Amino acid sequence: MNQLRIVVMESGPLLAEEHDATMRQLGLIDARTGLPHRDLLLDRLGQAAAGVARGGAAFALMYIGTSPATPALHGSAMEEVMEQFAGHLYRLSRRSDSFSRMGASEFAALLPGNPSVAGLMAMGQKIATEFADRVQVHIGVVLCPRHAGNADTLLMQARIALEQARLTQVTTALFEPRTAQTPSSFTPIADTAMRSAFQPVLDLRSGGLYRLQISTTRLSQARNDFAPTGLGAASQTSRQDLTDHLIAATDTALRHARPWRQQGLVQRLSLPLPGRLLDERTLAPALLGLLDRHRWPARHFMVEAQTAAIAQRGGDVIEALTRAGVALALHDGRSGLNLHVALAGLDPVAEFRFDAAALGLLPRLEQRTAVVRAALALARGWNARVVADGVDDLDTLAWLGELGCDGAQGAACGKVMPAEQVLAWCAGHPGSTRTTPAPPVRR
Repeated sequence: MNQLRIVVMESGPLLAEEHDATMRQLGLIDARTGLPHRDLLLDRLGQAAAGVARGGAAFALMYIGTSPATPALHGSAMEEVMEQFAGHLYRLSRRSDSFSRMGASEFAALLPGNPSVAGLMAMGQKIATEFADRVQVHIGVVLCPRHAGNADTLLMQARIALEQARLTQVTTALFEPRTAQTPSSFTPIADTAMRSAFQPVLDLRSGGLYRLQISTTRLSQARNDFAPTGLGAASQTSRQDLTDHLIAATDTALRHARPWRQQGLVQRLSLPLPGRLLDERTLAPALLGLLDRHRWPARHFMVEAQTAAIAQRGGDVIEALTRAGVALALHDGRSGLNLHVALAGLDPVAEFRFDAAALGLLPRLEQRTAVVRAALALARGWNARVVADGVDDLDTLAWLGELGCDGAQGAACGKVMPAEQVLAWCAGHPGSTRTTPAPPVRR
């Protein structure tokens, strides 16, 4: 976890008003809510967890979720209520407590001093009561070191406890590992609903299905058709909403795919990771929690990431997943092979992906062949497979197979399809993932 360090030099003690003014000047207090900035709370959480590891005092973490109590409460009206709700939290807090807004309708609270469970339940009721006529409040609580000693794990468990509170329709729920479910809720956008869908990746040697790529799509309620929408393109979506959408899509995809795996039709899944989330500290634990919940082997799950995004955001999420056995596919994103070389430290890499459509920018066949062969040579150095993305015609598919590419994805292989169409697609395409060996992974 990146640690935020602040040093304020004073000749004497700070008064409360001076302290708040200093914090605002440093940009560490949210101007709209008056609460500490999200990054400041995460930093304090990391320091508190580190303190417990050194024998320091225990603490509690609350994750507070709100939703409108009436359909009329939305947009600017809801935002006004959230600002008032933030003031309510501030008034309830002690000087040692840290409350912060984590998303559009979510807050977190770090409560030091070994608070009792009964006291936390009573505090949760106080938080919910004043705004009961405007918003529904559910709260998840996790204790350190009782539940975990790691800041990332505690944050994930608190969000899971929040989901437990919603499912059981109670105001406050203490994290219960035996009934834990990875948080997967999100609010559909206006006239569309996020749904899980898949696109096949073919094995060019056997001709069969190598894996299914999880794809997030929007289902038009008016036309009942699918239009692929990449999560990474949602630049106006907050990081928290983006994370929630990705986890929800993965949860749904794993639920659909589990019986296919039991039938031997689909053995592997892959998930493209939006570049904006490659430094999202809650993502890796949430994905691993989903794999465990759906009993999907980590070695048969792959994450795909663009090399440029990893270079910009860092490889912490990727490293956490690959340590657990999840495979990694690097996509050039039209950035060139040089970034692949620069990211050699991410070894093991199970797959290199390149954009076949970009080859059309080269005027001569010899140039296109040279680029593909360079990608193949680079991948062999990592004992990795090579998959061409954006393959839209059968001639290109055959040409790539002749050059030695291991796999392909695109319109020539199969379109993005809802889960309901996967079995029919598999029935119409001979070959099975059971006959395709997994790529070797060096540890």
